[in-house]
Amino acid sequence: MGETTVADFSKATGVKDPNYAMFDSNELVEARLLSGYSGFDAVMMTSYYIPRLAKAKALQKIDKTKIPNWKNLDPERMKLLATIDPNNDYAYPWTEITIGIGYNKKKIAEIFGPDYKVDSWDFLFKKENSDKLKKCGIAVLDSPIEIISVAMHFLGKDPSSEKASDFVEAEKLLTQLASNTAYLHSSRYINDLAGGEICAAIGYSGDILQAKDRAKAAGQDEIEFLVPKEGSLIWFDCWTVPAGAENYDNAMKWFNYLMDGKVATQITDEIRYMLPVTEAMANSDPELKNNPSFSLSNELLQKMYFVKPTTSKLSKITNRVWNSMKLNSTKVEEEGGSWE
Repeated sequence: MGETTVADFSKATGVKDPNYAMFDSNELVEARLLSGYSGFDAVMMTSYYIPRLAKAKALQKIDKTKIPNWKNLDPERMKLLATIDPNNDYAYPWTEITIGIGYNKKKIAEIFGPDYKVDSWDFLFKKENSDKLKKCGIAVLDSPIEIISVAMHFLGKDPSSEKASDFVEAEKLLTQLASNTAYLHSSRYINDLAGGEICAAIGYSGDILQAKDRAKAAGQDEIEFLVPKEGSLIWFDCWTVPAGAENYDNAMKWFNYLMDGKVATQITDEIRYMLPVTEAMANSDPELKNNPSFSLSNELLQKMYFVKPTTSKLSKITNRVWNSMKLNSTKVEEEGGSWE
């Protein structure tokens, strides 16, 4: 969220003293929603949680007739979300999130030569490459379902498969990478990439672009973000209305405000995550708009895997693969691996 967005909303709409709170995880928010009383009128949730929450009647339908700016939402993203939320009844996409590669182009040129092009997951998944990159530091998201899904998608396999045998190749691929990884963490890589402590990371789009901004502010404009040519993962953080919301109309005002083109553009430029509002997509910071890994072309969008709701069986498989990867990667590297 932008630094002044909530206060600006209050001034623009007359809604007094809006209470904006942040939680550490989707699981905490889900628990509040399933309790039947969240205490909020609008709640942000990751897209692949929406079907389960809607089925449990923990969400209310969105009344689009009360949101004049609904027409501003990007049709392609709305179609994508509708594959798990038919008719976009219960949610709309607030921010678009992808997983990609962040890297220090100066350090990569020193290792691979000035003509080396980073454009594929092979950059990290080929052991001969990660063996070299280990010297300057690799970081990987500490997120089993997301990283395993990236590997499965790269290998041309269904990330939502419930057959354990389908994950054998992905486990081998990730074990090799983990043996050369400095650490697994879901936020530390932002400052480390910006400060030159690592040279490559698998991370979230907006986080890597924030690292790029921080490095640039420090006079080191060496960080790049890439969604590899094979595609990657995509999902949305979505706004929803919880069952029992006491001020439903205020939630509609909040959504409508965030869908305003100028507001969405300002927020996109500030947080470095795309808001799927057509005006924001067209008028955001040129450094973002002109980055094909941020403003995904329809061709690349077709190669992305839209994360679907996970089943308990899939969670068990991915947790087993992740734990096995950690254990076996220390055997690949005699020193026991240096990641945390």
